[in-house]
Amino acid sequence: MSKDTDKGGSAGRLWGGDREPSSPPDEKVLSMKAPSAIRPAAPPDRAYVAFEIREGAERLHIMRGAGPSRFPNYSYLLDISFDHHLQSAFTLIYTFMIVEVTGSNLEPVVHAISLGNCDRIREYHPKAYDPPAQGEPLIEKIQITAADEK
Repeated sequence: MSKDTDKGGSAGRLWGGDREPSSPPDEKVLSMKAPSAIRPAAPPDRAYVAFEIREGAERLHIMRGAGPSRFPNYSYLLDISFDHHLQSAFTLIYTFMIVEVTGSNLEPVVHAISLGNCDRIREYHPKAYDPPAQGEPLIEKIQITAADEK
């Protein structure tokens, strides 16, 4: 027997023992709150925001005005094609789909995506949001062509 077991300790043992460990094991605890309580899907004041930034985002939430949302992982993003001069369109090329985005003042959106810090892009819908201020990014249309649709 080791010195630790003689003293009633549980060092080196896999199960049991009289004592509880002095510190809890490192475990990742997930929040039990509903997703809407963690982050609302749309700003409550109807203010339109074309994109949201979060450090180290693993997925890009693509919110369309009338279609279903998608959450592709950044690891599947192969390329970004961007209309640099007019800043009115960009295309995200994934291994399984193509996302075509049109609008105006899209350069900040493209740079956030290219750095992997864009958490969400949002298509503008006049029934859901007030128009953005002049010069702010505006996503007018998001068209998704998925490989499984063809």
